[in-house]
Amino acid sequence: MKDVYKILVPTDFTSVAKTALNHAIKIAEIMNGEIVLLHVVERDTKSEEARVKLDPIAESVSKEYNIPTVGKVVTGNIFEDIDKVADYEGARLIIMGTHGRKGIQHITGSYAMKVITSSTIPFLIVQDKIVPEAYQNIVFPIDFRAETKQKISLTASMASQLGAKVHIFAEYDDDKFDKQKIENNVTYTKKFFTKNGIDYVVEKADGKGDFVKQIIRYSASINADFITVLNLNYRSITAFLKNLEEELITNEAQIPVLMVNPSSDFINKSPLFGQYQTLSM
Repeated sequence: MKDVYKILVPTDFTSVAKTALNHAIKIAEIMNGEIVLLHVVERDTKSEEARVKLDPIAESVSKEYNIPTVGKVVTGNIFEDIDKVADYEGARLIIMGTHGRKGIQHITGSYAMKVITSSTIPFLIVQDKIVPEAYQNIVFPIDFRAETKQKISLTASMASQLGAKVHIFAEYDDDKFDKQKIENNVTYTKKFFTKNGIDYVVEKADGKGDFVKQIIRYSASINADFITVLNLNYRSITAFLKNLEEELITNEAQIPVLMVNPSSDFINKSPLFGQYQTLSM
């Protein structure tokens, strides 16, 4: 059976949902993939109305871009059904729009994280910023946590397929133990990228401060196409992680954020961009 690359795009028919679809089109073109457009309604009585809106969009994408695209209307709860549909469809990526602090169908802050955390599939969270002609710059933040290594292979595969440069952005920490952990993570990442032919540069935060704000400023300065982030909120909630979900996902620069859960089966088994299992240390 052919292994089909599917992208799920939840939509509420707003402009930011259209932006999410445009990202899906761009990536599906690169991956020779398919798109599933999803709209969740609270009552069955709303299904037909949603179908009238959704089907023409799917048909238009299929015809204009020659990308197989289907519309799916589901009655239920958007916080639970996105992951269920993604799993049923075999989606490898979910691209979801958020309206700054107000998200798709009222997904905001911790609610957005609830949707993301419930999934084993990476989420690309986008805002209204225009989709680039090409994905050229990926920001890869690194701190002292060992878990940060779990997004390396995924990022390398994306960079390889997209022809993008990875910007390793290391946090500053004056604690000697945490500083050493950060340096170890940077060294590990550089070794991995070098061995697998990934174009990268290393930049360091210019002093102690709010790392999330530093990530956003740096990403904006290089016109980053997206930021890869490991969802450490997967197991716990701290002030830092609450800050991350509010500031990074809804950043004012409107830079897309790729969120990956650290224990995702996807990371261990299923390639997002290419056969990244073949990448090696």
